[in-house]
Amino acid sequence: MKAKHWRHLFLLVLIFGLVAPSYPADNGAAPPLKLVAYYFHATQRCVTCMAIERYSKEAVQTKFGEPLKAGVIEWQVVDVEQPKNRHFIQDYRLVTSSLVLVKFNNGKRGEWRTLDKTWTLVRKKADFLQYVQSNVATFLGN
Repeated sequence: MKAKHWRHLFLLVLIFGLVAPSYPADNGAAPPLKLVAYYFHATQRCVTCMAIERYSKEAVQTKFGEPLKAGVIEWQVVDVEQPKNRHFIQDYRLVTSSLVLVKFNNGKRGEWRTLDKTWTLVRKKADFLQYVQSNVATFLGN
């Protein structure tokens, strides 16, 4: 090969090394943790259901902005009446619109909790926000 071709090959290898994803070595560290805050609802929604979603999202975003940006926490709104989402009804024993916190370790579902008091606290916004935030913090181990 000519020197010019070697330089091109070297540059390609160097560039690939800089942009290729790196994977941490398995050093026995704890597996990556992710917390998904799901708000499950039906297609037809009442004013209270929409308030619960709005307050839940606000609670997570205002106190956990950095973990949200880092991907440690994820916020998802799911219509359980959509065929692809119906399994969530059984998975989390849903009987109504619900906020459910779910831990994932290396992509595998682990512990989960339905925050049932959102319905009784929806008319007390400060208590609602504190309830959701304390549950998220507890789930994260903070």
